[in-house]
Amino acid sequence: MSDDSRHQPGPAMPDVDQAKTLAFTNEAGEQVDYEARVRLIDVPRSDEDRRPVGRMSVTSFVRLFDGSPDPARPVMVLFNGGPIVASTALLLSGIGPKRAAFSDDLDAPLRDSYHLVDSPSSLLTDCDLIVMDAIGCGYGRYEADVDVESKYTAREDARQFAEAAARWMVLEGREASPLYILGESYGTVRAPLMAKAMLELADTQIAPAGVVLMGTTTNIQEVHDRLRSVVGPVSSLPLMAAVAWYHKRGSLDAKDWREAVDKAREYAYGPYLSALYAGSRLPQEQREAVAAELERFTGVKAAAWLKNRLNISKDRFRSMLLEDEGKVVGVYDARYAAPASPIYQVDPSDSRVGPVLAVCAHRFYNDLLGVDRALTRVEAPGDVWSSWDWSVGGPSDSVPEGAKKSPFDEFDYAGALEYCLQQVAGFRLMVANGCYDTITTVGASDALIASMDAPEGSMTQRIYPAGHMTYTDRESGVALNHDLAAFVTSSGSPR
Repeated sequence: MSDDSRHQPGPAMPDVDQAKTLAFTNEAGEQVDYEARVRLIDVPRSDEDRRPVGRMSVTSFVRLFDGSPDPARPVMVLFNGGPIVASTALLLSGIGPKRAAFSDDLDAPLRDSYHLVDSPSSLLTDCDLIVMDAIGCGYGRYEADVDVESKYTAREDARQFAEAAARWMVLEGREASPLYILGESYGTVRAPLMAKAMLELADTQIAPAGVVLMGTTTNIQEVHDRLRSVVGPVSSLPLMAAVAWYHKRGSLDAKDWREAVDKAREYAYGPYLSALYAGSRLPQEQREAVAAELERFTGVKAAAWLKNRLNISKDRFRSMLLEDEGKVVGVYDARYAAPASPIYQVDPSDSRVGPVLAVCAHRFYNDLLGVDRALTRVEAPGDVWSSWDWSVGGPSDSVPEGAKKSPFDEFDYAGALEYCLQQVAGFRLMVANGCYDTITTVGASDALIASMDAPEGSMTQRIYPAGHMTYTDRESGVALNHDLAAFVTSSGSPR
């Protein structure tokens, strides 16, 4: 296979439009009838060229009342990240009416989770849902004459999602419905840019009502692990404290994960921040005192903190915490632990979650909706990361034209959020995190919220005892659904 093969259109464009009327019983004991439908939606090439650049795979869940939808109900768009992957995880998260049955026992055999179950707490009770796969994923494909790699940009990606969401709303007669956008992981870069892009569409401008960020990478430039960073390690300490508490390491006196997180926040944003900023100027006695505190919070020995200038990355922490047991904890969910390997990189959480989602996706699309199994459904088109253009074209871009860009240049993704918060009346933001997520941390969310000026009461934060994919923990998934329902139906206070 040549290096350029991943940039080609891939398999021929399938013809997919499958719908089925289903029902589930919600937490209130009420029967919720709904239509589940997967179809392909044309996405135009630009504001000026309205020919299709490709077709986006969109799965919708619309509640039915006496057999018909309610055109006034809110709509929530959901997508995962990647930058380019199918939104399988959110599709099967239980936010919609179905969920992959992840076991509450983290050590249970994988096959125990290989089935779909109803989700009584589903947001569908209160809000219709559309799950969107980036073009090139799911059943969607680019047109044969399109230079696919040229479309791998943050701005173009957000435009495509905005166009497809607006087209769905027009087709369904939902232009006036309150529209919420939920993005996870890289989706938390897409969601702010998409929200602003929806205000600038050539055909149908739609003002979003709010954005939900799950596992935020929106401010990745500020909180990325770097050797001489100050903000990075400070934002990571609450995560480390929660993981150490879960695995019974360290000596922090905390009755639960939340108290561990809050105590770590207090220390991180005060004494630890000051110590890191002092750096080599910090007297040795104070340096040793800080290292001792870090051992208490994280379970990693003070000597290791001293050796590493009081700065240990999240990735190294994963291998250091249970090193005496020969284990490494998970990247996406550090509750999971497995033997370390001298040969392979190990992520005990991904190896537990990925296969379950793959099997359940086939059961949803092929067995439940009846999509032909002969049609190829793409989870991810290959190594998009190395080709991705992260710039947003604003005044903060610091990369010369034609130069290779990376996510750690000066791209202000949060600026699009701040714009919507200030300019769109009633717009609200919810930021959600699992406290055991080593990729996108509670501290990073704290820093994001603190960085923005917004009307009082327009931003809310939720933290759950789970990992990057919060909903793989059943109780956390239910709590998340309750908070999402409150967000779309009221002032954002959890019910």
